[in-house]
Order: sequence, then C-alpha cells, then structure tokens
Amino acid sequence: ANVAYLVIVGDVTPEEAKANADKYFGSWEKGDVPSQNFETPATPTGNQVAFVPLDGAVQSVISVTHAIDFKPGSADAAAASVMNSILGGGVFSGRLMQNLREDKAFTYGARSSLSSDKVIGSFSAGASVRNEVTDSSIVEILFELNRLTTEMAADSTLDFVKNSMNGSFARSLESPQTIARFALNIERYGLPADYYATYLERLSAVTKEDVLAAAKKYIKPNNLY
Repeated sequence: ANVAYLVIVGDVTPEEAKANADKYFGSWEKGDVPSQNFETPATPTGNQVAFVPLDGAVQSVISVTHAIDFKPGSADAAAASVMNSILGGGVFSGRLMQNLREDKAFTYGARSSLSSDKVIGSFSAGASVRNEVTDSSIVEILFELNRLTTEMAADSTLDFVKNSMNGSFARSLESPQTIARFALNIERYGLPADYYATYLERLSAVTKEDVLAAAKKYIKPNNLY
C-alpha cells in the first residue's frame, strides 16, 4: 500500500471518490518494499548482433536497440519525441516506414520507439521482414539512424510531424485513461502541475536544431544491439 497510486477519473466527485477509496482500500496495510540496485547498462562497444534461431520461421523479427538516459520530464522530451516521430514513431510518413515498406517492400511496417524511465530508458527500431532480406533491412535501418544523427530535417518534415503530433495529443484527451496517466505521471515523477497543459507550447517551440541535437544525444548508430 505504501508504494501504490490510485487514480480516479470520471463522473464522480472528490468526496465520492475518497469514500469509495476508504471503503475498498482503507484497511490495506503497509508492507516492506524490497530495494534493488543494478548497474547502469553499459553502452555496447561497436555494434553487436545476437541471433535467436527459430526453425521454420518464415520471417525475421529485427530489433535494433540500446539503453538511454531519458527520464520523464526531460527538458528535451518534446524534441526527442519529434525526432522519434520523424524516424518512425507512429506516423506513416516515418523514414523507416517509407524506406523499408514503401521503397523496398521488405515489410508491412517498420517503426521506432523512445521510452523514458526514471531509472533507465531505451531506444529501439525494428521490423518483421522476409528472411531473405534480413541483412538488407538491418543495413537500411542503420542508414536511417546515421542519416538522422548527421542531417538536419527539412522544414516541411518538421512541420508535418509537429502538426500530426498536435492532432494526436488532442485526440488522446478524449480518453479517460490518458487523463489518468497524465495525473499519475505528474505525481510519480514530480512533474510541474501544468506539464501536460503546456505540452503543445513546448512542441510548437521545437526547431530543426533541437531535433538534430536530440538525435545525436539519444541515438548511437555505432553502439547498438
């Protein structure tokens, strides 16, 4: 109970919510919470490849990844999100999708993700491809990662991605789960109370230079698993 959060969103008053919380959780006793300490994952020396063979597989599942120091509420979080969206974080126009699907026809979908965490975050990019284009797909993924960390994005690309993210954020507010997650994140990670209310302002302020700086900081094309 001493490490739990209860978030309530919906057509209910604070008084009703508290009464129900007391009714169903009021007798929940605190307990001992084990504490674990782990070393920060080391960055790979050079690119390293791990094969997991599966007899009879008709496709390869590729994951290109490494750990990153990316904590919730980081000052460059908006720029990092834009950078990841340009690469392949959800919009169909993402470079991975355009390269591996539209241009090469290697896969139905290729995407990337940038995950924040108060201990250790992660970056990953990947796709499920035909066996015979496994090596070619990895080459193209690495090409796009290098391109992202060395070239400035075009103004049209930046505007398109920011507009898409703006719309996605607005639509997400229709979900009670999203509102609950925002409230939980503010509480868990000590974010400013207006962190999400001011998100669109931070998104609008992201520049091409910010995106390139985020790519150089969070993506290591020569130190990947």
